[in-house]
Amino acid sequence: MANTSSAPTRLPLFIRVLRSLMSRVGKVTVTGTEHLNGPVGKIIVCNHVGWADPLWIGYAVLPRVLHQMAKKELFDHPISGWFVRSGGGFPVDRSNPSTATIKHAVSLVEQGNLVLIFPVGTRNQDNADAKRGAATIALRARGEIVPAHYQGPDRIRFSDLFRRPTIRITFGPAVAVPPDATVNKVTALQLTNELDQAMQLVSQQAVPA
Repeated sequence: MANTSSAPTRLPLFIRVLRSLMSRVGKVTVTGTEHLNGPVGKIIVCNHVGWADPLWIGYAVLPRVLHQMAKKELFDHPISGWFVRSGGGFPVDRSNPSTATIKHAVSLVEQGNLVLIFPVGTRNQDNADAKRGAATIALRARGEIVPAHYQGPDRIRFSDLFRRPTIRITFGPAVAVPPDATVNKVTALQLTNELDQAMQLVSQQAVPA
């Protein structure tokens, strides 16, 4: 049975402080969080516009802890490395993801956690490899993929304390892995196609009326 480590009764001090700070720099609307419920681990796949969106998506899933792949260069400096690790991040070589990194992501999902993956390695350019990677992790972990859409600024600025920009985060229905699915390229591609359609749908739903 999956554990409940993704929804702790008391958040780490770092997360609690971050939540307090972020609530002061943006007006956040979150819809579809019911799609994150259940004992099965989830892989959240979201569009990527800048360095701020992982923070806001992490904020949106509270009180759960969001684990995410972060470029390994962020861990070279002790301060940025501590910051990213405290927020649930773990290193990945984007040009050549290691087997250990994939296994770690699979393990997190198997334990019932939330793992964030951006299908855009180079911002605003489609990255099919990342989408297939999310599908492969879901297949190996027998987890679900939740498409998400972020609307908001690409970074957090000091002026946001005064103007508090609007941020909208939308989670769509989960894409489930068939119980009898095998882990192979064909199945991964089929799941990737379903993910593409789900992401298009959630992006359309996210557009405000």
